[in-house]
Amino acid sequence: MIAKLTAKPGHEEELGAALTDGAAKVLAGEPGCLLYRVARSRSEAGVYKLMEVYESQAALDAHPNTPHFAEIRTALAAHLGAAPEVEFLDALN
Repeated sequence: MIAKLTAKPGHEEELGAALTDGAAKVLAGEPGCLLYRVARSRSEAGVYKLMEVYESQAALDAHPNTPHFAEIRTALAAHLGAAPEVEFLDALN
């Protein structure tokens, strides 16, 4: 899964901090999450991308139902300038 998150103007650093804090919670609390990486775009100001890999569809389906996901969503809400754009991918290797 790849998600694009755009910060409100002036909230770029806060969004980045909330995303990295959230990534640590996901990696610590979801053994089915194999990769949860936060990256800042070099070409789009205020844009972050999340790269997430789960060991199974069940692990991905469980992700939004975890207690820490609700905390992450609340922390991000004040800093997002647009709704997240999410793309689901199927691994080939």
